[in-house]
Amino acid sequence: MSTIDTIRPSDGVASHAARTEKRGWLPTASALIGWFGNAMMKRRTRMHLSELSNDLLNDVGIEPAQARRETKRFFWD
Repeated sequence: MSTIDTIRPSDGVASHAARTEKRGWLPTASALIGWFGNAMMKRRTRMHLSELSNDLLNDVGIEPAQARRETKRFFWD
């Protein structure tokens, strides 16, 4: 038995449950806010993509059909 085992048991299930209880709702809320912010950024980027002319799309190497497909995707995708 090592020193760390005497302080905190190395049982994965018990230690995971203890860590989960201590975390609470804040990390979950933070992760949800981060996910939502990322989804909204994708949506804005796709909307900007839909506003580009065919010449500009060709300059960045995207076909107009690809841009149309991308703008039709859901914001969480």
